[in-house]
Amino acid sequence: MSKFSILALAVASTSALAQPTESNLEHISVYASRQAKPVSDTLTSVTVLDRAAIEAAQVRDLPALLQQVPGVTVLRQGGRGQTSSIFIRGGKSGHTLVLLDGVRIGAATLGYQSLAMVPLEQIEKIEIIRGPKAALYGSDALGGLIAITSRRSDNLTFNAKAGSHKHSEANLSGSQQLEHVKVFGAVGTAMAEGFNATVNGDPDRDGFEQTYVKAGAELDNQFGLWQWQSQINDGVYEYDNSWGGDEAEMRQEMHQLQWQGSGFGGSHQLKLAHNLDDDLNYGNKAAESLFRTQRDEVDGQSQFALTSNISALIGGNWYQEEVRKSGSQYVIDSRTNRSGFAGLSAQFGDWLLDGTGRRDQVSGYGGENSYELGAGYQLTQALQIRASQGTGYKVPSFNELYWPGFSNPALKPEESLSREIGLDYIDGSAQSSLVLFKRDLTNLIQRKNQLLENVELAQFEGVEFSQSLRLSDIDVAFNYTWLNSRDVVKKQQLSKRPRHQANLQLDHQLERWTVGLNTHFRSRNFSGDNFGTKVPDLASVVLFGLGTTYQWDSQIRLQLKVDNLLNRSYQTDYGYRQAGLELMFGIQVAQF
Repeated sequence: MSKFSILALAVASTSALAQPTESNLEHISVYASRQAKPVSDTLTSVTVLDRAAIEAAQVRDLPALLQQVPGVTVLRQGGRGQTSSIFIRGGKSGHTLVLLDGVRIGAATLGYQSLAMVPLEQIEKIEIIRGPKAALYGSDALGGLIAITSRRSDNLTFNAKAGSHKHSEANLSGSQQLEHVKVFGAVGTAMAEGFNATVNGDPDRDGFEQTYVKAGAELDNQFGLWQWQSQINDGVYEYDNSWGGDEAEMRQEMHQLQWQGSGFGGSHQLKLAHNLDDDLNYGNKAAESLFRTQRDEVDGQSQFALTSNISALIGGNWYQEEVRKSGSQYVIDSRTNRSGFAGLSAQFGDWLLDGTGRRDQVSGYGGENSYELGAGYQLTQALQIRASQGTGYKVPSFNELYWPGFSNPALKPEESLSREIGLDYIDGSAQSSLVLFKRDLTNLIQRKNQLLENVELAQFEGVEFSQSLRLSDIDVAFNYTWLNSRDVVKKQQLSKRPRHQANLQLDHQLERWTVGLNTHFRSRNFSGDNFGTKVPDLASVVLFGLGTTYQWDSQIRLQLKVDNLLNRSYQTDYGYRQAGLELMFGIQVAQF
């Protein structure tokens, strides 16, 4: 099978972030199928962004990067450092599992990983997978997966940025081979004074400060590849809300041991991980409230080639989540998840087939089953059609179950059935993809007034279209998403999910200069209610950005970016303003 198919979607999606080149056609996805495969063989809607694409995007943070991907909606409660919610194909943030180097991260109390303080400079590659992956990863991967590979610079590299709202940032990363052991690491800091996040709230500026460090080592010998790494992200961020606090200290740690090897006719992998997530809220005459959760995890898998056309994947996963400290006592403060999974992949001529099943045993909820089936067929050398169906589930978080005055201990797990069909085309620099998707979600957890309840049935259906091509000496990339999300029983739209979103990117390169113009559009947004009081819809908005890059020499690169070029006033989440015109200047020095 030629390597184009769903890869066309990946290239069309990423081309809004970087100019399409032949190297884009060789993107490898590691997490879409738990195996390293060309994106064309995954039969999944996946966008792979490498370090070059991330740097070319010239965005301030990870949520801004994700906003440019089809099917992804970002709701921000202010600027960098403030809460950002990521909706993939209409699913809320808790429906997207976030992996860091293959290990699930995020607070067990919150139920997902907040991406506002994830340092973009620490990311080497990111995979945004749209569609259920519970058959491979269990709870939380109901609507999608964001898999982050942390940065591993082969050379000593220094980055620095400065911009509006007194924003400054610096990062140093590198690696060194010491006989049989390779050591690697990175350290960075970032801060900004910020701006007032709320329209009618506390009029102070809401900024942030953070420092982050990564260290690790790997040994490759006759017994396999052994790796250790630790990452710590520490900081302070200010915010505005209606509960009284306005400042928080956060600390996130991830420690991992990993082994990869081969034998007994297959390849094998084992990971041991420990995660810690701290969030101490205080300020504005509010009592201190500490949320501390930890997760210990063991994950293993093996892959076997059964025949020249058929491969098998088997594995298991165990993790325990525990609320160590909190400003409030929980009725239950720990739970355990045990699971096993298996899958088959087959290729017969122009046909590509995949199937995966998983069984999870979750303390307090019993067994949960999930599956995923996919098929692709090569219609011509440049055109492929694919289809898939999968199930997913999401166990309620500790806050949703036990937080006083907010929770509901009778909440059921959310469950979904998703289907999609895609048509992907690539011919040289012209690439396009059209995907239709639909998801039925039972027991969706929504807030009614102040308490939470399960919605009997919610439906999400939509279209994703991506197109990239070269016109004369200009690279053009466009993507559009239409989404219809509704509460079937109440016959009303679900809030905070715009029907229409689009991104357009134009890039022109002239010798050492690259100039790009990007446009983002989102339609009118139904905002629902705020503690029982209906709030106005948010107006549609069109945003423009202008960026330029100058390659000084082989080691030095200069960048300048202007966001919100027309200085538009707008909101993506009711009551929280977004920044006006912003400037950012950056410099990168490599191999010094």
